[in-house]
Amino acid sequence: MANGFSPSGNHLGANLSFTKFLFIVPRADDDAVGTRLRGIGALIARGFFNDFDADGTRETQPHETIQFLVSENDHLDETGIAAARYAVQVCGKYRPRLQEVEAELRRRLGEAGEVLAIDGAERTPRYTSAELYDYAYRRALPRTSGRQSRHVFVLPVSKSQDWWTKPALERHAYFYPHVDSNTACEVNGHARTAEPGIGTIYRRLFHNPDGYARPGEYDFITYFECADEHVATFDRIHWALRDTTKNPEWRYVKEGPLWRGRRVLRW
Repeated sequence: MANGFSPSGNHLGANLSFTKFLFIVPRADDDAVGTRLRGIGALIARGFFNDFDADGTRETQPHETIQFLVSENDHLDETGIAAARYAVQVCGKYRPRLQEVEAELRRRLGEAGEVLAIDGAERTPRYTSAELYDYAYRRALPRTSGRQSRHVFVLPVSKSQDWWTKPALERHAYFYPHVDSNTACEVNGHARTAEPGIGTIYRRLFHNPDGYARPGEYDFITYFECADEHVATFDRIHWALRDTTKNPEWRYVKEGPLWRGRRVLRW
């Protein structure tokens, strides 16, 4: 490529920890499936800290966590992860441990449901600076428990090939206010467009642990939590980020299905 960057490589940053989202599409919607999942959930949760009680105040954060989620969608004519009625997120430093959880869930669920897995990894932020850190990270909403911030949004995304062929500094500029090269107009960029969510929505970005631009895989998983009163804030920001007159970066974004759900103590 022109800038000597191979998007499928991992040299852009080390994986600091791993996460795995497992979305479950039951074959039948009945009490038997719910009962079966409750039993499976209790088994796979052994040894993990339940993230329903995560509140960001612990001095030492647990190394292995699990979080149970239930969908808020009606699933009419939905496919892929958008059709999932249940989901679980497991996080840890040791990736094979998460793979074991997936294998155990698939084995115990059997033909009762389909499991769709998406892997992610936390990395040091790339498109940032001291100023952006103060603007977007230092003022960020700390995490609260599932009793306060019960709503969850999971949106996997990929960037187009055109994005990855841009020089790093040009990609960086899309996150700041800048002049759009297509229109010669001043635009907000990603960070300012998303400003209403800084102090109201808890957010995390997970990278594909195996690299970017991999066929059939997502580059990122964007993850959000919020309280009841800020669901509308999330929706406004989601639509605003798609407006390329405010955020030209979205010309290069390929969205996966948006999964909406709630954090629960157990299925």
